[in-house]
Amino acid sequence: MTSSLPSPSIVSNTRIVRASYANKSGVSLANFRIEHLPDSIDLNSVQDGELILRNLYLSLDPYVRFTLDETGGGTPASWRQLNVPFYGLGVAEIVASGHPKYPVGTLVTINTGYEKYTRVSGLDDPDQPSDIRVLPAHARDESKGVRLSNYVSALGMNGLTAYAGLKQLGVQPGKTIFVSSASGAVGQLVGQLAKKQGLYVIGSAGSDEKVAALLSEQHLDGAFNYKTESTRDALQRLAPKGIDYYYDNVGGFVLDTVLELINEHGRIVSVGMISQENGREPYPLRNLSYIARKGVHIFGFIYWHHLQYFADDSVDNTIRPLIESGEIVYRESVFEGIENAPEHFINMINGKYAGKVIIKIADL
Repeated sequence: MTSSLPSPSIVSNTRIVRASYANKSGVSLANFRIEHLPDSIDLNSVQDGELILRNLYLSLDPYVRFTLDETGGGTPASWRQLNVPFYGLGVAEIVASGHPKYPVGTLVTINTGYEKYTRVSGLDDPDQPSDIRVLPAHARDESKGVRLSNYVSALGMNGLTAYAGLKQLGVQPGKTIFVSSASGAVGQLVGQLAKKQGLYVIGSAGSDEKVAALLSEQHLDGAFNYKTESTRDALQRLAPKGIDYYYDNVGGFVLDTVLELINEHGRIVSVGMISQENGREPYPLRNLSYIARKGVHIFGFIYWHHLQYFADDSVDNTIRPLIESGEIVYRESVFEGIENAPEHFINMINGKYAGKVIIKIADL
């Protein structure tokens, strides 16, 4: 079955491709190339089992940095090819469909291209499981303060990561949790959800402005600037009874310090390694012996292991009402134009933005 929008049938595309590897160097604009492709997408050309997407919002995420490393940092080779578009989580509208499950006009989130239009194929291939999430009808309704862009942030991968990571830790009220990168795309949700669950929450961030927001907007119990105060001193000051849980977004020396300070039977979920990205050398952990000495549990986290929380609507049902009521404040930095994605990606991995970084490609 093939269907498509009646007009126009042929549209132009603009995409961002991987021009070169950064490897151990910092990422620069030279690693990206902007390609304008006039009249390159024929909506009537969609085949059975294919979709053509009109991309609306694109999430910029630190893990994409690994695809600019020729050796990959553990990412599949298919993610690191030169002269092909970068990929990231996006909100898109289906504008041509060759699959009865996904009609034209459906809003989805999917791992889509850094481009205006993306062709998706292989939907009937059992060896290529689909990462398409069909959004609920109310995703179109922005009248209650929930933006469509939230579906690649607070109600998307970041929301799932925050929600499921706390589930994995098995947090209990009255305990103390430390959240690193607490003003980031995931961390800002973790801190606020943990407060809702009755925990004493401490967060770290990289500027005084971000620390102030953690205290005044997100109402954490304590926060510090890791660039101006040592993590050890700050945690001893803010958590005199020790740390029970650590939600780790950064790894490196912060993880090493927490291993020394965490309470017996403490729990750590390893979600991100920001400190090890952008070509930095791996940090040699020195305090691993505390894992055995204190009976510490460390859990590795990969978001696609927890997609059941999308399937059963747990993320949407839990977080959306809190955003609508204003009980959760979620900071997004939304920038216009796919052509500007490289500049904002570089700024993001260099820590220049607070909250979630998103590119708006088109209006709904």
